[in-house]
Amino acid sequence: MSTDRAPRGWADLHLYGGTGANVLVVDDEEPVRRTLERLVTKLGHQVKMAASAEEADSWLGAMRFDVMLLDIQLPRMTGVEFLRWALSRDPELAVIMLTGIDDPGTAIECLEHGARTYLVKPVEAAFLGIALRDAIAMRRILVERNELSRGG
Repeated sequence: MSTDRAPRGWADLHLYGGTGANVLVVDDEEPVRRTLERLVTKLGHQVKMAASAEEADSWLGAMRFDVMLLDIQLPRMTGVEFLRWALSRDPELAVIMLTGIDDPGTAIECLEHGARTYLVKPVEAAFLGIALRDAIAMRRILVERNELSRGG
């Protein structure tokens, strides 16, 4: 058996979650957006920012994102509502919920509606980096799988 065909495991996800992803940060608090922008940029990704669901909708219509960091409390629309809507537009989008609401029921609701993970603010930079890497990796695997199933 060839070693270059060895099975991959969960610990190998970093091979799929490298740099260069397009990340959309959606949070109504500007200091939070700026902090997340700095962290995500330091990790080697491109960042666009939105202060509302409407602004995020404009970005989602303009370009394709690998990951969206989404706050739960947004003006005029909850993050949970926007999560469902965004995934109806792009089912391959990886969404990480970032919120100050430490509520297991809300976390479960987000995960059941397709979020990759649910992080409570303030989140450690290293932990965000790991969550982002894993979300990017899972999205890339999903896109690859979907392309194979379509014959492309």
